[in-house]
Amino acid sequence: MNSTTPIDQKDDSKAAPEPRCAAGPARQYHARLVMRAGARYCALTEDGAIWVTAAAGCLLQPTVDDIALVSIVGAGGYILSILERGRPDRTAVMSLQGTLRLETGKLEVATPEGLSLDAGSSLHINTDAARFELGTAQVRCQTLGMEGANLLTRWDRRTDISGERTDIASYSEAHFGQSTRRIAGHEEITAASFRQAVTRDWTVRAGTTTLVGRDRAMIGGDSIQIG
Repeated sequence: MNSTTPIDQKDDSKAAPEPRCAAGPARQYHARLVMRAGARYCALTEDGAIWVTAAAGCLLQPTVDDIALVSIVGAGGYILSILERGRPDRTAVMSLQGTLRLETGKLEVATPEGLSLDAGSSLHINTDAARFELGTAQVRCQTLGMEGANLLTRWDRRTDISGERTDIASYSEAHFGQSTRRIAGHEEITAASFRQAVTRDWTVRAGTTTLVGRDRAMIGGDSIQIG
């Protein structure tokens, strides 16, 4: 195979029009990509330099100085796959047009140094059952919407920090082994009916206490002490 000094990647406005592949047997070469002009690459083959484009099945985005397997028919051809990276330290980019759909029984992705997912404006996950096992995960999003029939979370320790929070539920029930609430500002409770049952003791400390009953205010007990 011929060798040459790679030319820096650039857009060549004077490049020849993209050739049409004529009918006939295809010839395959191990070629070095020496120049890029838009979506085309100049591949240096044993028969000279030929302009080629990335085939739909070539998922790895070609770059200048890569060694590629090219298929040539007539005066043009396609890059079938990248055999060797010209610069192994450069980030590899998977590129394809349209929607990628994998029809397989199971898909596994192993990334020992971490996984970064950029879903753009939205991320949709549709599954009947999902299981995530993560050592450490950070999720940042502008708006997160979750919807489903049931949600179950289980934590050894949990911390929620919110600037503003609103909970809406048709029915709510909470069970605590021990609970402490500290409210710096004002708290207001409005209910059609409100009952508290305390089995041991109940203490209220306030600077000013007001007890108002529209129809009746009643205090009852085996022993009552005021003052």
